[in-house]
Amino acid sequence: MADAFPTISRRALLQGLGAGAGLLVARGLGADGLGRSAARERSTEGLLRELGASFTPRQRELIVLPADHPTRQITNTISVIHRPHVGTLLSPRQLSLVEELTAGLLSPRGRSDFAGTFAVEGRFEGCVLAIYGEPEEPGAQVVVQGGHVMLRGGGSRGEAASPGGPWLGGGVSYGHQVGNHRWRVEGNSFAHHGDAANRLYAALSPAERRRAVLAEPPHELVLQVQGAGARIPGVRFGDLADEAREAAEALVATVLGSFPEARQAEARACLDANGGLDALHFATYESKGFHADMRPWSELDAAERARRGDPYWQVWRVEGPGAVLHFQGHPHVHAYVNVVRDPAHANLGEVLGETRRTLEGASMGRILDAALRRATGEALAWHGPEVPGRFCAGPITTGLAFALDPYGNRLAVVELEGRALAAPLRAHLASLGVRVEPAEKVRVATIDYLAREPHAQLGDPLRVEYGDRLMRDALVEHLRAGALEARLG
Repeated sequence: MADAFPTISRRALLQGLGAGAGLLVARGLGADGLGRSAARERSTEGLLRELGASFTPRQRELIVLPADHPTRQITNTISVIHRPHVGTLLSPRQLSLVEELTAGLLSPRGRSDFAGTFAVEGRFEGCVLAIYGEPEEPGAQVVVQGGHVMLRGGGSRGEAASPGGPWLGGGVSYGHQVGNHRWRVEGNSFAHHGDAANRLYAALSPAERRRAVLAEPPHELVLQVQGAGARIPGVRFGDLADEAREAAEALVATVLGSFPEARQAEARACLDANGGLDALHFATYESKGFHADMRPWSELDAAERARRGDPYWQVWRVEGPGAVLHFQGHPHVHAYVNVVRDPAHANLGEVLGETRRTLEGASMGRILDAALRRATGEALAWHGPEVPGRFCAGPITTGLAFALDPYGNRLAVVELEGRALAAPLRAHLASLGVRVEPAEKVRVATIDYLAREPHAQLGDPLRVEYGDRLMRDALVEHLRAGALEARLG
């Protein structure tokens, strides 16, 4: 079974990446550890103290944020803090400390894998740095963000410093732009994660496979953890037979293996506090099973499926109380790990309201649309079809609201003629009972990403009014005004 999904060697990976990766490894950022010597292992807390003591007032202003700043709850594979890159903001000595900090956030295997990300996505010096809490004090958390990488460390001394418990104090994310549109994301640094998931699928019984395969995956940024009693789709680890159970345990170990042993132990303690591995569920998605010609598994007839054998699932998810592991291998690799000890305390910042049930998908979309209407004064609004997050049962905070706008979208108002409406917007307006004649003009509040002309979701606007307000700020204002309680009450 193991030979079915081989792991690419480091040498083959570097050959595939070319000169850029060779240059990165030459700088000490490769398999031997982002410049970190195995003989010199210093703690994250000690490195943060040394780095903090070296900051100029301007550097401190740009890097150090309050421990409960709501941006800390955002998880994304792109930088979500707009700061000068560390290569321009920091001195060579400070940059060396950040390299050592980053190396300490990963295991040796993780350093090897992430070297491919740093090589392809833009060098380490192109990352940005945020420290939540005073770096000289216990409980500060460091976040390194860049192209296809968000890593966290520290922040493990109490719930006030680390929402939901110790582990990483929030989600981490990673990706790699190699293997795009290829079966099994061949050559990707994290292909072995996908291979481990497909070994689990191969070990499932026919009945277990039927429970594991769902129609469509959730948005990749639906990472907010649910508590005990949540209805989580997929096949439950605790119901698996021995061979499949071993493959399930190996999958979790493979994903967590990117991180240091102490962090792995903390993650497993978080899982144990929420029912252990038995409470986790595994799911793959019918629209994302691919073969070498990249045709979705769902498009193949029964005879063709039988001829080809098992699909190779490019997108899969492991979820349970307090945990989400999401891997999206198509069209390219984005992966996320979010594990907390106490889901009831997983959100940080000001409490804006509370929900007794999980709100996601269309329900969450209606809340975003209402926030757009309130902020712009327009009668019609559409955030768009993708809702990158959910409100799980419990308190709704500013951090959770920020996580619903992980891209930093700004508000916009578009004016379109009925004849220029794209089909998705036309369908959305029809669901509201609004019919627009071909020559009629309509104004719709939206986000700037959709407003840029012409867009397949909205259409070709006559005019666009771009605003300066962020969608996240509009959502916070909407919730602070009691809109959620009014809606649920």
